[in-house]
Amino acid sequence: MYNVIVVGAGPAGLSAARTAAEAGLKVALIDDQPRIGGQYFRHAGVKRIGGLLAPQFRRARYIDTSLSTLSRCGVKVLSEATVLDISADRTLTVAFRGSIAQLQGENVVIAAGARERIIPFPGWTTPGVIGAGAAQNLMKASGVLPGSRVVVVGANPLCLLAATSLLRCGAKIVAVCAPRRPRVTFNALLRLMRRPDIFLRGMTYLLMLRLYRVRMLSDYRVTDVIGDEKVAGVIMRRFREGLPPSEERLEVDLVVVNDGLLPNIELASRAGCEIEWEPSTSVWSPKRNADFETTVPCVYAVGDCVTASGAENSLLEGAIAATSIATSRGIADRGRLRQLSRLKWQWRRLQEFRSAVVELTVKESLDVRYLTDDTIVCRCEDVSLATIKDALGQDVQDLNALKAETRVCMGRCQGRTCMHTVLALLATAVGKEPDQFMPPVPRLPLRPVRVGDWLKKF
Repeated sequence: MYNVIVVGAGPAGLSAARTAAEAGLKVALIDDQPRIGGQYFRHAGVKRIGGLLAPQFRRARYIDTSLSTLSRCGVKVLSEATVLDISADRTLTVAFRGSIAQLQGENVVIAAGARERIIPFPGWTTPGVIGAGAAQNLMKASGVLPGSRVVVVGANPLCLLAATSLLRCGAKIVAVCAPRRPRVTFNALLRLMRRPDIFLRGMTYLLMLRLYRVRMLSDYRVTDVIGDEKVAGVIMRRFREGLPPSEERLEVDLVVVNDGLLPNIELASRAGCEIEWEPSTSVWSPKRNADFETTVPCVYAVGDCVTASGAENSLLEGAIAATSIATSRGIADRGRLRQLSRLKWQWRRLQEFRSAVVELTVKESLDVRYLTDDTIVCRCEDVSLATIKDALGQDVQDLNALKAETRVCMGRCQGRTCMHTVLALLATAVGKEPDQFMPPVPRLPLRPVRVGDWLKKF
């Protein structure tokens, strides 16, 4: 029995585990990667292409101090461990080193992070089309430059970060393409000034692209990927009201695309937490109170598994949740109460900055007018748009019926890749909004596991 079990060792989970341990609580930290830190911290201090440190020295220092704190406070760290289930009494079933273990916690902090969203387009399954986060990981973790001539598709901070990282590592960015031009308002700029450090960091990305004379294309979409066994180029078309369509062919060997991030809500959903629609970002996320506790008592959700808002937000939410747990257990000296109040003030200030970023970020949505019938929607089961349209034409009204008819969302990823796209297609077909279709509770096991290991549970 642990006072706190933290699932996920990214910025949010690491901050929660560190804060809870410093408060004297018995803590277990679970992560499915061999090195803690998540996508932001994991490769800190590791040499990458071009002799650059990834990402920065201060991140490596945070990892070092966190590891020292966790070790000093006796935190149980399970690396390369996969959470397969969570029960009503907060018992977690974990696959760890070829066996199945169970851990029970008085409190559980879910910090499962987010995943990339890529809206299907013709040719998006061609080798050489990857996500912006995947490109970052290849460069940081493996020292691999994924392509030499690159087009970046998307209008969000992660795309800008990927583009500048590729430039630093020697790639040629042929163009950065956005589906629409964001509408900049004076009010949004004022809110960005709440965190001038982050704002200036983003401006340096744009300045670097300007210095390298990278083409910035707005109102363009990918309508075809050239090449069968690998990417040889893309065809981009401009769709803008009042202007005739314009087509461009770009000779590239890598397409980097990102249409935002989707919170990993599977564990929270499995725990019985209420899931709600977040209209500003058009995603489903766990419902929480002011202390980030979900609708299930003693189960907390923090960081990008609720809403993708960056590392700074995740660090604050992890610390707030852990401090709230310590306070609820009577470890509430005056200093800790002051710390909780200060953390919440910083978090509220950061939310003003976040709201401006969300407002200025172009949110791409599915539009079947730009898709061909042979466009793959579900990669796991190789289900095309035509197959889904045929099923919807037979008066299919809900997701379960659609899954039974086409096997969509029934592959290895359990719909993590295609669920939002499928729900959008279903909503359009039946004349409803996507938020009226609740994502289903995932089945066991939550992640793929060897049959032999799973049978050991019984």
